[in-house]
Amino acid sequence: MRINKNLFLIALFATLTGCSMNMSRVVIDNQNTSETEDTTDIDTITGATKTEINFVVLAGASYGGIVDNYQMSGIEGTSDVDAITGATKIAYNAGIHSILKGHGRTIEIGLDYISFNQSVEYDLPSLSVNGTRSFEFQQIRLPMTYNFEFFKNYLNQPKLALKLGFSVGYTFSKTIEDSEDSENMPDYEFTDWGIGPDIGLYFYPFDFKQNYRLGLYMDIYRGRKIYEDVYHEELFLGDNSFLKFGLIFEP
Repeated sequence: MRINKNLFLIALFATLTGCSMNMSRVVIDNQNTSETEDTTDIDTITGATKTEINFVVLAGASYGGIVDNYQMSGIEGTSDVDAITGATKIAYNAGIHSILKGHGRTIEIGLDYISFNQSVEYDLPSLSVNGTRSFEFQQIRLPMTYNFEFFKNYLNQPKLALKLGFSVGYTFSKTIEDSEDSENMPDYEFTDWGIGPDIGLYFYPFDFKQNYRLGLYMDIYRGRKIYEDVYHEELFLGDNSFLKFGLIFEP
């Protein structure tokens, strides 16, 4: 399964990179309807407002998954010897985004792949529950953010952008298994769809050439509950949460 997952990621990234290299920046002229509009987006020859659509490719690591109940919230009949602990491994993410600029505003829309590798250990001797539940799942996500741009270079390209918005995700593949020595592990429900706020940034420290840029990105997401059992019933437990970061390439 792990080999297939890695092959899927490599194929996805290669496809996204190929698509991006074949996409040039698109400039659409819209008629200027306001005399007070920001003149930095005005074509000095035609007098029309310019809207740019730039495509970027992202690839890197992801960390997170399901918010586990390490504080033992809402569980009755436990003592100091009981505990729920989680362990999360670094996984992968990749995506292709379009950045739309016009009328002094910047909107970013994307298509992302992200994977998770996590385990939750139930060590509850007071309740005769013991075992480790492993989670491996993969999602396709559709983020949409409003970008605030700072420190523009001589080509009017931002070196730093802060992003605020939301992300919709669908879990298209998952494997959830309990360890062989498990005892009385709880039944669970897993929801494939999720949505929540997305906060991020990207940073281009250097300008290489006029026709491409390479930088860094980071996104933080905390969405709705996707996992639930009798030990993860309270608010915010079982939520989908992650941090993803890596390299961003703008051809």
